[in-house]
Order: sequence, then structure tokens, then C-alpha cells
Amino acid sequence: MMKSSFATLLLLGVVALLIVTMDISDTRVLVRHGNMQKEPLEIVLDQYLCSESKLPIKELFNSAQAVLPNGDTYFFNDIGNVLLWLERQKDHEKIVVWVYAQDTNRYILAKNAWYSRVEITPMGYGFGAYEYRLYGQSDYYFKEVQLFALRGETLLNPFINELLTNNKL
Repeated sequence: MMKSSFATLLLLGVVALLIVTMDISDTRVLVRHGNMQKEPLEIVLDQYLCSESKLPIKELFNSAQAVLPNGDTYFFNDIGNVLLWLERQKDHEKIVVWVYAQDTNRYILAKNAWYSRVEITPMGYGFGAYEYRLYGQSDYYFKEVQLFALRGETLLNPFINELLTNNKL
């Protein structure tokens, strides 16, 4: 009898905790529809969610947006997230991807950006976008960083992290 009442009480406590911590607000945005101009949209920090990690976007640095041909815009808190998400999409060549450039503080086309691999990013992938090439810092182009992300060659990999931080790669 004691065990069953304790188990019931424990179950009720877990359910109550889940209900209290749930974010049931309608203010969270995962996708915006109708962006037929395929331009980057203004993000309201802490209101927009990353489509890959489902976490709120806390800052514009290292964020990205992907616009599908139908005008649906998805948001990402890390460039590594958009690279992984993009590979799983059908017709990913038709998707317009925007990344936030650290040197000009605005969104630029991901395919035109230069990338660094050693930035501090929300999810730890390490990819930072730049509008202008900084020799020795942002020396990689889009297809290269996309391949690095797909192969797991990011700062999340301890071996790659060691090589990149010691400037041996």
C-alpha cells in the first residue's frame, strides 16, 4: 500500500512539474509564412525558435534564416544547425539561406559569405559568417563549411577542436 501511494504521489509530482514548466505561450515563432520576396526577416530575440534545436534565439550573431520556395521562413540560432537542416530538405538548392555577418552586422546570402571555424556559437559548431574575407580568420566558403558540418568536423569534435584551436588545421 505504501509503495503504490508513493508511486502515485511521485507520478503526480512529475506531471505537475511538466505542466508548470511547459511553454504554452502563442508568442513563440518557429516558422513564418508568406515571405515570397525571400528576404531575411526581422527576428524578435527570445520569441523566435531555432527550427533545428527548438531553443529560443538569444542573439543575432551566428543566426541564420532559410526561405523555402513557397515563402516559409525557418530560423536558426547557429549556422551549424542550418547546414545540417538544409541537407535533409528536398530541393535544397532552391532554398535561400541567409546568415548574420559578424563584420557588417546584417544578414547576407550564405553562399556569398566567408566563414570562420573557431567562433563561439550557441550550439558549439564554431562557424561564423563574414561578408568580407579576413585572411587567416574567415578563409572558408559555403560548400566547405557545409561539408565540414556534415562530416562532423566542427568544434564539437574534440580532435578537430584541438587542431583548430592550436592552429594546426
